[in-house]
Amino acid sequence: MVGKVAFLLAFVYLMLLISGAARLARGIGTNPITWGLLLVPAAAFVLAAAEGVKLHRTSDPERLSALWRRCAIYSVIAFVLLVAMAYSVIEVNGS
Repeated sequence: MVGKVAFLLAFVYLMLLISGAARLARGIGTNPITWGLLLVPAAAFVLAAAEGVKLHRTSDPERLSALWRRCAIYSVIAFVLLVAMAYSVIEVNGS
């Protein structure tokens, strides 16, 4: 279940990146700091998704518990970074 949550959060982050690219393609002015902030949670989402894949591919109980914990930790860190990034973007853009 934790792996699926990690995939869901990574998908939400991907949709956020796509919406940012669509905003740029439409010619709406965006602060350059915003693009840097959009990339901050990427590392945690990549790690969470990678652990989620490993979690779904293994059946060893000892390895499952370690992978479950790591996947949950990376997912929580990624989500916190995503929320902090969203708040920062709102503050930077003044929306």
